[in-house]
Amino acid sequence: MDLLKTVFGIDVSSRKSNVCIMVNGQKVNDYAISNDMVGFNQLLGNLKQVTKPQIIFEATGVYSRRLQAFLDMHELRYVMMNPLEAKRKTKDYLHQNKTDKLDALYLAKLQSEHPQRLAYVQSKEYQELMANNR
Repeated sequence: MDLLKTVFGIDVSSRKSNVCIMVNGQKVNDYAISNDMVGFNQLLGNLKQVTKPQIIFEATGVYSRRLQAFLDMHELRYVMMNPLEAKRKTKDYLHQNKTDKLDALYLAKLQSEHPQRLAYVQSKEYQELMANNR
């Protein structure tokens, strides 16, 4: 049984993503990655060091789809939050100065303190049907 609960809060923007790692509710690291294979592989290296990592990020349209596809490709479960729902649920943290780094921290805190349901990886066929439907 894994006693450590490790959460990766990720704030996705156009060119980079800020990552905050919390273990059992305590921040242990934060860093930025590029939104490309180099950055995603850096993230994957950290994810592989943990048993059952919990990943949470906001759905930011085309920007978050690359991260989502990468996580799906590696069969990693995650929480993809609606931005309005994330804002409502993180309002308790009362951040005056909104920054990408703080947003990643607040997402990680949210998942640590009030776990959201992790999504299951969708099959390739389903993903293609959804993309065609869009």
